[in-house]
Amino acid sequence: MATQKEALLNLQKSVWQSLEDLCATLNVDDWNTSTDCPTWTVKDCIAHLIGIEHRLLGRDVPNVDLRDTSHLRNDQGFKNEVDVVSRRSNTVKELIQEFRNVNAERLIILESQSDFRSAAESPIGQGSVADQVSVRLFDCWIHEQDIRRAIGKQGNLSGPVAEHSFQRMANVMPYVFGKKVNAPEGSSVRFKIHGPHSFDIGVKVVEKRAVLVPELPQATIKLEMGSEAFLCLACGRWDPDTAIADGRVVIKGEESFGVLIVQKMNYMV
Repeated sequence: MATQKEALLNLQKSVWQSLEDLCATLNVDDWNTSTDCPTWTVKDCIAHLIGIEHRLLGRDVPNVDLRDTSHLRNDQGFKNEVDVVSRRSNTVKELIQEFRNVNAERLIILESQSDFRSAAESPIGQGSVADQVSVRLFDCWIHEQDIRRAIGKQGNLSGPVAEHSFQRMANVMPYVFGKKVNAPEGSSVRFKIHGPHSFDIGVKVVEKRAVLVPELPQATIKLEMGSEAFLCLACGRWDPDTAIADGRVVIKGEESFGVLIVQKMNYMV
């Protein structure tokens, strides 16, 4: 049985390879296509992923004058934008080569780590090396999906990396239901997700705390949506009201309560 280190590194290498394979199929128009990330093109998404690994390697970051900051909400957003803007003049060939180089260097460092429980920084804060890799491969997968939606090439929505990523999102739903929605005691929601990766998530408020529950046949609210809709709403890629109006989310139960949950699903900072 694979160790935690082996399992996480296999997932990280898998999503890096999936991104490289996807990039190899892109034409000039594809690279310049806008994504669901405000102001970012497909090329910018790859630049962002490079920038994070560049910073984790401890490399110097250039000073960049950011002209448009209206879409930025926090310090990490500003850092991401610097990484993207500083690479906008790079050619696609240069970008792909840098992507390969930083990933290869990061892999050498990660493979040399004997204990994935040791402390490490990540874009979401202090944690362990395992936490850092888990966040990084999730981020890579999310932006791969941003690219695929933008150019209309669906893929990698099932399999080990997708399963890992969807589980990370599922684990945040108690926070969404309990803290963001402020759901009352005893209330519950069941997310029924269908598509390339199908699964159910049950969340119930028990003793003033929202928790995941394995079986929830009589949920207060039932939300049905495709796996792509789930990730786009949880990661703030789609407008919740539009997704409901377009029928990409089906609410069963009290309509207003269901709408509120969908509106609060985005947990990305």
